[in-house]
Amino acid sequence: MIHLTGISKQHGSRMLFKNASLQILPGTRTGLVGANGTGKTSLFRFIMGEEEPDSGEISFSKKVKLGYFSQDVGEMSGGSVLAEVMSAASDLVALGERMKEMESAMAEPMDEDALSTLLETYGEAAEEFESRGGYDLETRAQTVLTGLGIGPADYHRPVSSFSGGWKMRIALAKILTLNPNVLLLDEPTNHLDMESIIWLENWLVTDFKGALLMTCHDHDFMNRVVSRIIEVANSAITSYGGNYDFYVREREIRLAQLLASHRRQQEMLAKEEDFIARFKARASHAAQVQSRIKKIEKIERIEIPAYQQVIRFQFSELPGPGMMW
Repeated sequence: MIHLTGISKQHGSRMLFKNASLQILPGTRTGLVGANGTGKTSLFRFIMGEEEPDSGEISFSKKVKLGYFSQDVGEMSGGSVLAEVMSAASDLVALGERMKEMESAMAEPMDEDALSTLLETYGEAAEEFESRGGYDLETRAQTVLTGLGIGPADYHRPVSSFSGGWKMRIALAKILTLNPNVLLLDEPTNHLDMESIIWLENWLVTDFKGALLMTCHDHDFMNRVVSRIIEVANSAITSYGGNYDFYVREREIRLAQLLASHRRQQEMLAKEEDFIARFKARASHAAQVQSRIKKIEKIERIEIPAYQQVIRFQFSELPGPGMMW
């Protein structure tokens, strides 16, 4: 569906991506992980066309419909909650209005050719309207709002009367109601209570049929929703075929293997460099020295990725009441 191929991106002196690639295929459920500042948000922006890589290619298959929930909800004021949520599908609403206009036109006298053309246009519009869920748009919006904790009594409240945290829920409801076939979620469980988180999890697992790419600090939630992890680190994109717990275990295994390979390479390089240092002044060994110099110049060095250091500490137990320090 979506292919990012050989992308590179540099912000100032920091290289976010270097010849990195990523595929989002139909129906895949992917968790996006990485330390802050490694480029997770940039990936979302690349896909949405809000930012461009310095090099590389981003391609989309036909009929990809994107939905992106970010932590920046933008302006929300003036309309009701229900109207705000349905505005996410404004083009679908407009299509419904055009269908009504065509229905009115068909009730008026017209020649056979014009009627035939109008019927064909109306049929195509009706097929698209149905496939995109136009007939149950309002019902879908109400269901999503209720699931996220905004019940029928609040459907017609002005959006401006809600706090920032509740506006985040409204913004999430807009994206879910749109029901895209590629859903990008940046920390969707922020500002949700446990009941709403459970509803969202069930919706993503049971009701949503498209491809999902999401970040989430709630690793238990991610474990239950995704079946693949994409790690953004060290200017690269690495794929792990499993949930978050699998990723943690597999990453440690891969790191151990990398450290072992790095150690063996360093030992080999040290031996070669020692030979070169000992025999470079001897004419009898000139050919061997040059051969080994060329050999180590061609070797691709194994690099150890930087990773976050964890500081471990604990507090001493405080003495009980009446006890001396």
